[in-house]
Amino acid sequence: MSQQNAMELVEKLYGTQRREGLEKFSVQHPKDVVDYCFLHLQKDNIRIIRLLNVAILHDVVEDYAQEGYTVERVQAMVGLGPKETKLLDLIARKQDPEYAYLRDLFAIEDGVIVKLADRIANLKDLQKWVDKEQGFTQRAMDIFETYRFETVAMLDLVILHYAEQMQDPDHPISRQVQLLQEVFRDLETRYKEAKRQK
Repeated sequence: MSQQNAMELVEKLYGTQRREGLEKFSVQHPKDVVDYCFLHLQKDNIRIIRLLNVAILHDVVEDYAQEGYTVERVQAMVGLGPKETKLLDLIARKQDPEYAYLRDLFAIEDGVIVKLADRIANLKDLQKWVDKEQGFTQRAMDIFETYRFETVAMLDLVILHYAEQMQDPDHPISRQVQLLQEVFRDLETRYKEAKRQK
């Protein structure tokens, strides 16, 4: 099988699907995740490529494993190296209890960077959805409830294990935590208001 780049695979799989609640193509999501990885702050080009590939592919195994797009198949199709493959495997949600998945993923700094970028992108899309509807729909509320405790757990793990990175304003994790807290606070305020009005 000839290799293709990560974005070509994502475009082939997601096609013209849209993000739930938005007039936005699903293929834009991995590009958003790449943006929120703050790759321009990295100095190691090999690490940049690793983060770029995993940020682009992070949902593929989760969304398409039943159709044969396992970590091994994606690795062969795109030509991922061992570190990329391991990170892609870690970021694909397992059936394990949620916090075990996060603990394993957050033991690796690259895992933290990609997961925080994904959560920022997801919450920013949810924010746009709530803006568009001028409030939480029931479905948007259900999604936010799924994200709430996991986001708090993610932030707790970052504070616990990456305090040094958070003190460096030029480190991606520092930038990501600041942005994630800002978006999360906004949605949490609007969510609580919506719950009060019910």
